[in-house]
Amino acid sequence: MASIPAADVVAAANAVAAEPPAKKLKAAAAAVPQPPAAGVAGGHHLEPGIVSEAVMAAAPSLAGQYQAAEPYKHCVMRNIFSKDLLRQVRDEIINNINATYKETDLFKVFQTGDLGNLDSLDPEAAGKLPGLMKLKKALYSDEFRAFVTSVTGCGDLSPRTDCSCNVYAYGGHLLCHDDVIANRRVSYIIYLTDPDDPWVAEDGGALELYPLVEGQEHTPAPDPTLAHLPSFNTMAMFTVTPGRSFHSVQEVFSEDKPRMSISGWYHADGPPEGADKASLKQLQMRAGEDAHMKHQAIEGGASPLSDDDLGLLVRFVNPVYLAESSWPKVRERFEAEGSVQLHNFLKKGLADQIVAACVAEDKADGLGDKQLPKYTAGVRDGWAPVGPPHKQRYLRYGSNGNANGAPAAASAAASAGVLLDRVRRELLGSGAFARLLKAFTTVTMLGQTGEVRRFRPGMDYTVAHYGILTTDPRLDVVLTFVDDATDEAASAWQAGEVGGFEAYLLADEEAEGGGAAEVYRVNADAEESGVLNVNAASNTLNLVLRDEGLMRFVKYVSFSAPGSRWDVAMEYLPEDDDDEEEEG
Repeated sequence: MASIPAADVVAAANAVAAEPPAKKLKAAAAAVPQPPAAGVAGGHHLEPGIVSEAVMAAAPSLAGQYQAAEPYKHCVMRNIFSKDLLRQVRDEIINNINATYKETDLFKVFQTGDLGNLDSLDPEAAGKLPGLMKLKKALYSDEFRAFVTSVTGCGDLSPRTDCSCNVYAYGGHLLCHDDVIANRRVSYIIYLTDPDDPWVAEDGGALELYPLVEGQEHTPAPDPTLAHLPSFNTMAMFTVTPGRSFHSVQEVFSEDKPRMSISGWYHADGPPEGADKASLKQLQMRAGEDAHMKHQAIEGGASPLSDDDLGLLVRFVNPVYLAESSWPKVRERFEAEGSVQLHNFLKKGLADQIVAACVAEDKADGLGDKQLPKYTAGVRDGWAPVGPPHKQRYLRYGSNGNANGAPAAASAAASAGVLLDRVRRELLGSGAFARLLKAFTTVTMLGQTGEVRRFRPGMDYTVAHYGILTTDPRLDVVLTFVDDATDEAASAWQAGEVGGFEAYLLADEEAEGGGAAEVYRVNADAEESGVLNVNAASNTLNLVLRDEGLMRFVKYVSFSAPGSRWDVAMEYLPEDDDDEEEEG
């Protein structure tokens, strides 16, 4: 991974936007970015003048606010530390500490190494960080840990220290999770944003808190209900609760104000009650547990294309792909690589109509091209949010979320949802299309299911996890639409800088139930990544044979994307290679 001085991150942000050198996303992550092993404190006394005496004296009042807070126990304490000290700490981090760029399916961030072991630094290095060492000792002093216990009611805390500095530059984000790892008991964030340029909502980067779905334990609602700005010299704190303390870091919208903070945890001597319900454990569930879908049977999938089939297909499909002479070329690529992209797949008139509807709806919803997103955008006319957000968030079009149900009512016959759902039902779900797939791949399709999705900029994604691990082969057939009419827009989608691409990766089956971060770690130096990235392009049909042991995710779509990623995502059940032999 690229390690660069924090000063370079801040300087680049002040110039335009902090982009990592030669960034290349290789794999995904199912856990928050982890610092190295933590240190041990204890026996330190709180030095006067570091923590506000008024805040410390307000512990009983803060405890009441903390216990009553929604959507779960937390508090935000303002002006809690010496402003001069925090300015000093900020300057020391910028000028003397390196930050490593990290990007996975779950986050995009610059992070320093562990700050818990500052006491082990050599005298020369320690001499450059006196303010940071003073702050760390104060945070883990006996008096301040007693203050944390008094406010949170969390019980006894161990002397372990565990903290690092995170810098979210332009486009940086951290998706929904609950922070439960090992013996963490209380999470805290101390914000070190520019004290001379106050943070505002338009800068993004808010700490977002999620309620649970009513009547569903351990399941967060798709959208957050509370957001706290990362204002300088504030400290947010919450109890780490398995399947409850769900939060995220909103994407940073400001191009010249990096979101800097010190994040850390207070640990107990043992794991919290109900640790098996933690978001990380949910991501490490039994292989394929979330992948079970009901497939509609396909009749006559092994038959050759008939005149009636071609009569249906020609209403939708570019005639180039219906010419028998084109099939060997598609088949050769598919057999060699297990995937193929078919550009300009639908007939131009229909495709243009769909693109126009998608662009118009993005414009009406105020989405794309760096417009500030709203979670309510697009939730209407048959579109509904799909969660839970520690695994996914996007809008699905249909009747009560049933992809195989009747189409939902829409305000206009030519809306994007209506047009895409018509393609799903009349084309991609037809026997004729299944037989066209056999012409492309030589594989007989036995069943199909699918849905119409919209990934809104600044909000939506899916996350790779064991629950969607393929246990039997599947053929993914995804028809995508994006606004890529200009060279600039097309380049943004193609480069992957705005997200929206679909990534496939091999899981380490031996690590199942272990640390998922080890399975999907970013490794920018690796020659062989084991990852297939399928970029979003308009009117493009993507065929990917998802064999046993594969996971996939749609990368978070940045608010800077030209617009939403719209798609019709189908899954086909291919005939097993041994089926015909067994029948014989």
